[in-house]
Amino acid sequence: MSIFNGAFDRDDNGRLKRTYRRPSYPMSTPSWWVRMHMNRPRRHLNRSLCRQVEKGCDPESIAWPLGNHKPHLYYW
Repeated sequence: MSIFNGAFDRDDNGRLKRTYRRPSYPMSTPSWWVRMHMNRPRRHLNRSLCRQVEKGCDPESIAWPLGNHKPHLYYW
């Protein structure tokens, strides 16, 4: 699926216009929010759990976080 609008982003020859910009989506989560509140805390938790395993803690007894990004902390 294209993110460009075929009615507005093409010139007479069918090529993409250089001046066309995608419409901004006002309700999207800012990237700085994702980094600060989703990615960094998860990486910090994973790093601390790995350090516990290196120090001798049993990996089977640790509650490892899920591989997905849930639960989310929403910006809006």
